[in-house]
Amino acid sequence: MQTAEPPARQQPVKVSVVVPTHNTGETVLTGLRSFLAQSMPRSDFEVIYVDDGSDDDTVALLENEIAEQGAGSAVRVVRAEHSGWPGRPRNIGTDLARGEFVHYVDDDDRLAPEALERLYARARETGADIVIGRMAGHGRQAPRALFEKPMTSCDLRTDTALLASMTVHKLFRRAFLREHRLRFPEGKVRLEDHMFTLRAFLLTDRVATVHDYTCYHWVRHTDGEHNVSYRTIEPGPYIDSIRRLLAILDAPDTCVPPGRHRNRLVAKWYGKKALDRISGKRLLDQPEDRRAEWVEAVGALAAELPPEADTALPTRLRIVAALARHGDRALLEEQARFEAGVVHRPRVVSTRWREGQLTVRCSTSLIRRSGRGPGRRAVPLAFRRDGDRRVLRLPPRIAAVEAAAARADFSKAVRRSNVRGQLHHREGGTVLNLPTTWRVVEVPAGERARREGAVVRRLRSAGRRLARSMPRPLADTTAELTARLAARLPGARRGREDRCTLRFEAEFTVDPATADHGRPLAAGSWDLRFQLGCGGWRTSQPLSGHSIDVPEPAERTEEPAPHQVRTPRQRQEPRVTART
Repeated sequence: MQTAEPPARQQPVKVSVVVPTHNTGETVLTGLRSFLAQSMPRSDFEVIYVDDGSDDDTVALLENEIAEQGAGSAVRVVRAEHSGWPGRPRNIGTDLARGEFVHYVDDDDRLAPEALERLYARARETGADIVIGRMAGHGRQAPRALFEKPMTSCDLRTDTALLASMTVHKLFRRAFLREHRLRFPEGKVRLEDHMFTLRAFLLTDRVATVHDYTCYHWVRHTDGEHNVSYRTIEPGPYIDSIRRLLAILDAPDTCVPPGRHRNRLVAKWYGKKALDRISGKRLLDQPEDRRAEWVEAVGALAAELPPEADTALPTRLRIVAALARHGDRALLEEQARFEAGVVHRPRVVSTRWREGQLTVRCSTSLIRRSGRGPGRRAVPLAFRRDGDRRVLRLPPRIAAVEAAAARADFSKAVRRSNVRGQLHHREGGTVLNLPTTWRVVEVPAGERARREGAVVRRLRSAGRRLARSMPRPLADTTAELTARLAARLPGARRGREDRCTLRFEAEFTVDPATADHGRPLAAGSWDLRFQLGCGGWRTSQPLSGHSIDVPEPAERTEEPAPHQVRTPRQRQEPRVTART
């Protein structure tokens, strides 16, 4: 291992930033420049880059920038032999660290200007062993619910909120890491960051957050070369990594006893990391041979786990778990095709700008898209009423599997749906969840079926009249064709009176002066979005054409509410304009 000249001063610093690199190229400079722009004085932190055997110009780029910025006293580059994964470089950086705290950053990510200062202050204020800064995702989804309120002493043994953030992009007390001998698995180990973070979370009850300032910008490059996590995944080793994670729950110092809470922890990896791989587009996008490998690997894991492990899964994944245990890949692929088209389609019902606040009413429904291309058909997702239960109408072959049909009750999932308005900062990537009131409205399918049935009856009647006016052979052909056409129409089938669809109606209010946890929104464009999560289907969709434009501080006048809310019909208003 080769290292650059260490800083002349060897006294401790407040924070050591550890960054593994490998063939990162030009983008590595974005992170470096963000470190050098920190509000924390350079004398209070250090940056340790550990290069994992790059064969491009990554190291030269770093060294040149460090020299040009005169940052040699705060930043150093360590060369290590190639290991192929971030675990060993992070361990090397941790061993070299002098900071009271260590913050792990990936080579293509960056920190906001006040990140280190705020994270360190929060750690000292709360006595936390781990501090998680609010994140913004760029090309990837960052956790949001974790930062809805301040958190000073969260404990994974009693609260699952921390499961939303299992990556290592956090501030860790270095004495805590040493005390518990926390190390990253070395070599090519999938989910190695989850293994480290899970152990850390289970070894402390002092985890805090910085909830009101976006500290970490989490970047996914579209070329897929910068992050090893996006390389082709081998099903067998990946599922073995999940087994290693679940084994942590049995280790003497991190043991979580059987029961409801343990099932909820298991569901994080059994559900989202394993079963989700054999559902929807994630399965269908795999080539044929790879599908078979995934189904076999996940099916083996499902067979090893007790049935009660399914109880904490989202409802849609309980169905997938039943099919995985059933062991028929054709049925899993059929269910995947059914699920792949499920989305929600929101619409704005009304907007009102009053006394500096924007109130939005909107609604949405879960729908299924079928076919391909922009003209593909979309129909509301149908449920069957069974007393107080709302049972998802599965494809017939799936419903014939008793275990799958038994898990199709979405009643509890509907009651616990995640429905909320959101603001997305177009320039910075921050997403804010907004307090939202909502209700679910059951829309009987019977009324629609009766209307559709009337169309079918009229078509059949017209066919019979037309046939009577024709010679016999042609009349028979006309009657048969009309009957076939009528049979294909939605109203041709009977017995729909027990069917319903669900409409989610919501209202939220935005005050730009206080929307970011009591603070004003940052300058820029904030797009309005609507998130729906129900039974494991969870997506956030834009409310097209609706945004709030916040001017830079220098542009603001002393007039109140200097924000532009873009929503259509008031294009000439100086403060509230509208477009769709």
